Amino acid sequence: MSNKMVNSFKQILEEKDQDFLYSEFTINEEKQLIKIFSDSLKYLELSLKNCYEISRINILFSDKINKYSEYIYKSKENEKNDFILDYSINLSKNTQITYELIVNNKKNYHKLQDNYEVLITTFDIISQTLYNKYLEECIKQLSLKDQITGLYNRKYLELYLDNILSLSKREGKKIAFLKIGIDKFKAVIDEFDYKIGDKVLTTLANLLKRTVRASDLVVRVEAEEFLVVLLNVGDEENAKMLAKKIINLFSKEGVIVNQATKQTLYKTICIGISLFPEDAYSIEEILRTSDNALYEARNMGRNKCFLYSENKMHTIDLF
Repeated sequence: MSNKMVNSFKQILEEKDQDFLYSEFTINEEKQLIKIFSDSLKYLELSLKNCYEISRINILFSDKINKYSEYIYKSKENEKNDFILDYSINLSKNTQITYELIVNNKKNYHKLQDNYEVLITTFDIISQTLYNKYLEECIKQLSLKDQITGLYNRKYLELYLDNILSLSKREGKKIAFLKIGIDKFKAVIDEFDYKIGDKVLTTLANLLKRTVRASDLVVRVEAEEFLVVLLNVGDEENAKMLAKKIINLFSKEGVIVNQATKQTLYKTICIGISLFPEDAYSIEEILRTSDNALYEARNMGRNKCFLYSENKMHTIDLF
C-alpha cells in the first residue's frame, strides 16, 4: 500500500467525478455519492487483495448531521468469511468512514493486524479524499436547490433540460411544462410576513411533489412561481387535466397564520401550459411560452389554466 497507490486512487476518483458533472447532484435521494465512488473503489479493493489477500471490503460512510449512512462500496458476496477487521476514520465530529476488511483464514487476519498502522494511515489519506468529494457534492447540492422549498432551482432546470430535450427529440416524445404562479402572493407578505409567505410556498411545493409522478420534475423558478416538467405526456389534454387537479387541490390547502386563533389562509394559483416540441424547441422558448401562458391564465382570473397558443398570444399585453 504505497504512496503511489494512494495517488493513483486520487487521480481515478477525480477523473470519475468529471463523468457526473451534469448528472443529478443529489446525495441521499439518488445515492449520487455511491455512483461517484463505486468504480474508483474497485481499484482500492484490488490493491488490498494483492497486498493482504483479503476476500472482501465494505466501506460505510456516515454523516449524522445530514442523516446519511450508506455503504458507498460493497464487494460482491462470495463464500462465508469469519474474520472481519474494522478500521474507522473520524473525519469530523459527525462524519465517519468505516472500512470492513474480510478474510477467510487466521493467517491473513494476523497479517492485517500486523500492518494496522500502515493500513490506518492509508485509509486516513483516502478518507480525506472521499470526504472532500462528499463536501463538493454537498456544495453542488446547495447551489442547485432552493433553500426554502427544497426543490431544484432554475440553474438545475437548465442543466436537466439540456439533456432531456435532446433525448425526447430522438425518441419523439412530448414534454409538457406547467408554469404555476400563486395569485396575489405579494398581498400575503404585506398582510402577514415573510414567514407566512414561506409557508405558502412550501405548502404548494409539497403538494406538487405529492401530485406529480416520481419521474417528473418540480422546480421553483422565481419568487412565487414554479415549473413542473411532465415527461412523456400523452397529449395536451393530459396536461390540462393535471393542471386543473393541482389548482383544485391547492385551493383546499390551508396555511395556519395564527396558532392561537387557528386563523387559516387559503390561496389560489393559475397555471400556464406549453408543450415540447409543438410550442418550443429550446430552453429559452420553453420558459417564454410557459410564462406567456401563465400571464394569459392570470388575465382570466383566479384558479385558471391556459394552454399556450401562438394564435392567441396577441391578446397578452406584455408591456
